[in-house]
Amino acid sequence: MTGADEAPTPEQLERLLLAQQRRGHARLRFVPTLERLFVEHRVRRLRRRLPLIATTAVLFQLIYTFLDFALMPPAVAGSVLPLRLLALGGLAVGFFYCRRPHAPPKATHAVYATVYALNGGCVALIVHFCWAQGVPMPYEGLFLILLFGYVLLGLSFRAASLSAWGFCGLFLLPGLWFSETRASLAYPGLFLVCANLIGSVGAYLQEHGQRSAWLNLRLLDLARLRAEADDARKLRLLAAASHDLRQPLNAMGLYAQHLLEQTREPLTRQVGERLVISVEQLSRLLQSLLDFTRLTLPGGVQARPENLPLRPLLARLVDEAQAEIEQSDCQLRLECGELWVRSDALLLERLLRNLLNNALRHAGARHVWLRAEAQGDEVLLEVGDDGRGLSVEEQELIFEEFRQLDNPGRNAERGLGLGLAIVRQLAALLEHPLRLDSRPGEGARFSLRLPAVAPGAEVSQSAAPAKVLAGRILLLEDDPAGREALQGLLQRWGCEVEVCADLPQALGRQAAFRPQVLISDYRLAGEEDGLKAIERLREAAGQMLPALLISADVSPELQERCMPAHVTLLAKPLLPARLRRALALSLPEAVTASRAAAPH
Repeated sequence: MTGADEAPTPEQLERLLLAQQRRGHARLRFVPTLERLFVEHRVRRLRRRLPLIATTAVLFQLIYTFLDFALMPPAVAGSVLPLRLLALGGLAVGFFYCRRPHAPPKATHAVYATVYALNGGCVALIVHFCWAQGVPMPYEGLFLILLFGYVLLGLSFRAASLSAWGFCGLFLLPGLWFSETRASLAYPGLFLVCANLIGSVGAYLQEHGQRSAWLNLRLLDLARLRAEADDARKLRLLAAASHDLRQPLNAMGLYAQHLLEQTREPLTRQVGERLVISVEQLSRLLQSLLDFTRLTLPGGVQARPENLPLRPLLARLVDEAQAEIEQSDCQLRLECGELWVRSDALLLERLLRNLLNNALRHAGARHVWLRAEAQGDEVLLEVGDDGRGLSVEEQELIFEEFRQLDNPGRNAERGLGLGLAIVRQLAALLEHPLRLDSRPGEGARFSLRLPAVAPGAEVSQSAAPAKVLAGRILLLEDDPAGREALQGLLQRWGCEVEVCADLPQALGRQAAFRPQVLISDYRLAGEEDGLKAIERLREAAGQMLPALLISADVSPELQERCMPAHVTLLAKPLLPARLRRALALSLPEAVTASRAAAPH
């Protein structure tokens, strides 16, 4: 059990909260640790409402002071003025003390209640003094203070009740002591006692409900924190598993491509081609599984919307699909004008790629189309086909995870059945309404509605990659298999490669080698990651060398780190075509930078 002044661990706090819930709190007391936390919670709420409460109380006293001088004889009004000033002084002292952030919670609550009792006592004495002077002072001011304390102040049941009964007693006892005022006190006394009884019962029920709600909220907070911690652990596990699984797969793909480019023997080339296809299939399966897992975790993927031209994105998807189209009888048509939308380019491309792959591979269609048209302030984007279509029952099933209607044998070549599940999650993340229209024998049309924006200046695209690459590349990779495979592939393309296993080795060789491009793995064996290693290498070179970062973690956070550092992020498993395209864009810049830096 934790001490009253010690901060309990989440596990200890949860046990205390559950035990208190079972035990109840009819006496409006918790165990010491919980009572301390509840008082701190109540005082925080008190401080938030303190400016409004203090302002109202001061106005209350000032208005009644004005009425004193307006309605009573000046001598009587002047006689009660010290009591009014005492009440106002108590309000000022209480306000400045209670608003101090480091004031002890118990002392703050006690001062707050004392100021309330002081104001009520001053009003009670003012009423009696006026009556003694023959001035018919109404007692309703005491009722207003009772209402103020029980309803607005947020005091505990005990503090509110003791204060209220105290100044009501101060009002009643002197009158009962002097027989000449007993008759006049009968009705006001009965009224105030009944009001106090009602207020006390209400204050008890209110605090009991507040304590119950506080217990429930703290338990909910602990459950939320535990769920967030579990999600964070899952994300860390996902990142680690992603890296560990992609590392050998990355090396396998590079070796397969290297083998395919080096040999001319037909049988070996056939084996190499099949190996490349198998690696690509495995890469797609792994990517789908990791994407789906990341999307199911809160905060695993975050959208970064921007204004972007739609046609280049759709044209890129059509170009990617050409190889698959050539192997089938299907025709793919693109219908899109110069439309601009607001979306996350990477996530939207992933979503549309899944829809397009679904239509090409599973619809049994002869015609597939990508169509976009403006409709007011929106753009309707449609991926459609004239395939076999879907019944109403099938339309409910296709968005389920691991559901494949046309693959009961679970042929791995046809995927895992996660493509449309990912589509649904991405559409929800991007806030693009997704709709499916289909009938058996009439094909299917998946449509998205995207916000339309005014056209902007397109970023000019670099020239197409050259057929032959030439340049000096410094490769930083701590995995021997991946290092050897990537070195062989780069040398096959015509690059001069200096391989290093760690940052100190790279720093030692950089001056003599004078690289034109840096390539680094993100997860390195040392304390610094690949992005920091690139920064160190650039500092040592004295110039902003083009750099590629290879990582299994392509989270939005890492992308945000890479963008301002002008580092191109490539995902594992590394596709040779993507690497070659990135190098082709980087090497011309590297040559220019090298010439500019070279002595004349």
